[in-house]
Amino acid sequence: MIETIDTFLQYRTIGIVEVAIRVVLAAALGLSLGLERHSKRKPMDFRAFAIVAVVACLVAILAQEVYAEYSHTQTTVRLDFMNIISGILTGIGFLGAGAIMRGDGDRVVGTATGASIWGAGGIGLTIGFGFYVLAAVGFVAIFGTLLVFGLLMPYRDDARAELGQHPDSP
Repeated sequence: MIETIDTFLQYRTIGIVEVAIRVVLAAALGLSLGLERHSKRKPMDFRAFAIVAVVACLVAILAQEVYAEYSHTQTTVRLDFMNIISGILTGIGFLGAGAIMRGDGDRVVGTATGASIWGAGGIGLTIGFGFYVLAAVGFVAIFGTLLVFGLLMPYRDDARAELGQHPDSP
């Protein structure tokens, strides 16, 4: 029984503790982005951000493990990490596009939320591949952009109103 459990806990490239750290960190950062969007009553469920980040992280870990497991065998194994990354980010892009809606007239809403869910996936992938500093820098940049420029949005809207423009016009 113990041998069976050990088999499930063995990883070729990283240990179970490292897997747990990566997944929990991806969930926490994704959830933080989602809660920021939720606090502003944006259209996407905050839990989706954590789920996207975790799934992207898991796919990155899985890709590393599959490569380590089969790269030394005589069978042909072709694993292109860039195709995995682009596939994940493309799929998340479709999810993010669902958050973008056209409102009254030319008004388009949800672009920051759509971009944020895409960012959560990118952060999850980055953590999954073990690049913690890069993920932290990306998270700070995304979260900071949402917070700082979110605070400036009312000023932008006021300036456009003074010029007789709709707040969301280009």
